[in-house]
Amino acid sequence: MTVKSRIHRWNFADMLDVGRRLFTKINKRKQSANHNHEIHFLAREIDEWLPTGIQSMIDGNYTPRHLKRYYFQDEMVDQLHISDRIFQNILLKQLKSTFKHVINPNCLHIRGPSGVKLATQRIRQVLDEEKPQYIIRADIKSFYKSIPHHKLIQDIKKFYDYPKVQFMLQEIIANPIETPRGYKNSVTGIALRGPLSQFFSAIYLKPLDDAFDNMDVTYIRYQDDLLLLCKTKRQLNRCRRKMMEILAERQLKLSRKKSRIGSIKKDFHFLGIHYPGTQPQDHTKVVQAANDSMIDHHNTDEHILVMRGGVRQ
Repeated sequence: MTVKSRIHRWNFADMLDVGRRLFTKINKRKQSANHNHEIHFLAREIDEWLPTGIQSMIDGNYTPRHLKRYYFQDEMVDQLHISDRIFQNILLKQLKSTFKHVINPNCLHIRGPSGVKLATQRIRQVLDEEKPQYIIRADIKSFYKSIPHHKLIQDIKKFYDYPKVQFMLQEIIANPIETPRGYKNSVTGIALRGPLSQFFSAIYLKPLDDAFDNMDVTYIRYQDDLLLLCKTKRQLNRCRRKMMEILAERQLKLSRKKSRIGSIKKDFHFLGIHYPGTQPQDHTKVVQAANDSMIDHHNTDEHILVMRGGVRQ
């Protein structure tokens, strides 16, 4: 059975109902917007643009408006048009029936907020019962900005043989960006706050998620945060080599400051939760981590800091 056959039938009435409910939520949040704001125009014309856009999705020729880039003091944001945010949420809902057949179950961010709770439960259980001795706690540097479009599109075509879905996702991935200096056609990066960004990140790092299925280790990923718990140093070295090989092939690098590879005797954090190391004790306590400074990154005897695709012992 192909992924095409697993996609539920696209029902116009159901998709229209989802779109109306999404727009109602957005409209309520923007009630105090300036009278010239586009939300008011969209509200008046919803019976035209929403059905037309949904029909274009069913026909497989939906093309989003250009992203619009905004510059702030501490960040740069590429923003979708409100209508495209709604259409892409509808598309995501249509694709969810395929997730269990495509996305690795150890990729937890695709589950939404419950993914953090599930990760915490799994880590506590492993620390209590298996007492792993080594850890790989890694963070991918500028993950969403670094994803090459051509590789991501190849992955989409590999896992989804539905031509209409391929076309629409390709248009969304390679969407030009409107900036104050004109239009820009990027070859890397996806919109961080787009409805499909979590889906794209799950697809792009699927090779890494799948790599540890047959190893006797605990592997968890939440977006660009990775955790591997190993019982032996041999497992640690094998996992490190495998991880670095796949990240290099995916054209990604690790963040040196946020990555730790080595002994698990000392405490560590993951997804904002602070865990004690595997020293002998009655039980494992979990408390909220204040910040990254709670982790000692300079224990050169027991920790390896990843630098520029390599390691420093």
